[in-house]
Amino acid sequence: MDMKNITGILLILTIVMTAAQYGFGQGIHLPDWKVLSEDNKQPDLNDTVFLGKSCVKLDGTQKSAIWNKTISFRNFRMELDVAGAVMSGIGFHVKDDQNYQFIYFRPGYGGTEEAVQYIPIYNGALSWVMYGKYQSNADIKKLEWFHASIEVQDNNLKVFTNYNKKPDMDIMMLNTSAAQGGILLRTMFGTSYFANVSIRELPDYVTNWEISEQMPVTTNFEYSQVKKVKVWKKIDEAGDTYVNLCRYFEYPNGMLFARHNIHCESDESRLLNFDFAGKLHILLNGKEIFFYDKFKLDRIEEGTNRIRLNLVKGDNELIFLTEGDGYLFSNGKGYNSLGRLQYQNWGFIASLSKM
Repeated sequence: MDMKNITGILLILTIVMTAAQYGFGQGIHLPDWKVLSEDNKQPDLNDTVFLGKSCVKLDGTQKSAIWNKTISFRNFRMELDVAGAVMSGIGFHVKDDQNYQFIYFRPGYGGTEEAVQYIPIYNGALSWVMYGKYQSNADIKKLEWFHASIEVQDNNLKVFTNYNKKPDMDIMMLNTSAAQGGILLRTMFGTSYFANVSIRELPDYVTNWEISEQMPVTTNFEYSQVKKVKVWKKIDEAGDTYVNLCRYFEYPNGMLFARHNIHCESDESRLLNFDFAGKLHILLNGKEIFFYDKFKLDRIEEGTNRIRLNLVKGDNELIFLTEGDGYLFSNGKGYNSLGRLQYQNWGFIASLSKM
């Protein structure tokens, strides 16, 4: 979608995932964004300028928050500029206006451990007294612009201020009623300004697999072998984005099949981002779409390789046929591990993203 050219637009919220852009201009209240008010009014949302930046102003009473429920994100990175008097916040995974994840900034406490705080919002309750361990320091000042970035990957939240490379906050979030949802900008107890907001969707890691037993490395890398597997073991290690196959076998050696189901409501295409050690063949719905038979042993990094998955409505079977690094040592038998030869590096990382 091309950017909407609207005269007077000063604040543009760019949703990179769809290449769409949402804006607020003088006298323009875009229907995708709803104003939430402490007195249940529905005022128009106007743009303004504060300290040289085009922005939107929330006053904390008639205009307490703005909510875009036409978009929905699970994993994403969000960038924005913020200037606030007391408490400026970002809601995400918004189920409704009373339930969401919430990160907020308290510039009056800049330079202290109370500058950045996180809480889950349950049924509208700002239960800040319960979550004291979810706060951190940041160099922010009252009613002065600072840049903020938040990165959400599964249940991990990272918050950066002023382009710091190291996160000011890095926590595991608590569960709420939604694992994905809209975006909400909110102010409390005073005025806040928001500008230059952009959101980029991040890929979803594929960690829930079924794996076969180990098989000899002489087994053919063919889909016909998958049909011979009688027992599949479900794996999904919380917090680990890497599928380290060595953890599942007392004596890691051989090759195996890993299976993952992708359910689609309609025909669609997605990107598979992946990297691996050793050999790898990838099959989708029984058809080989990638193979590497030369052996590979480098640092495994997410997104090193990308291929397109043409998915059909219903269930789609994704198969990884994988062999580890034994070829490097002792004529393919593996590295000596305190008296026995076995694999040391065997596994992969995978994620799915939209085209």
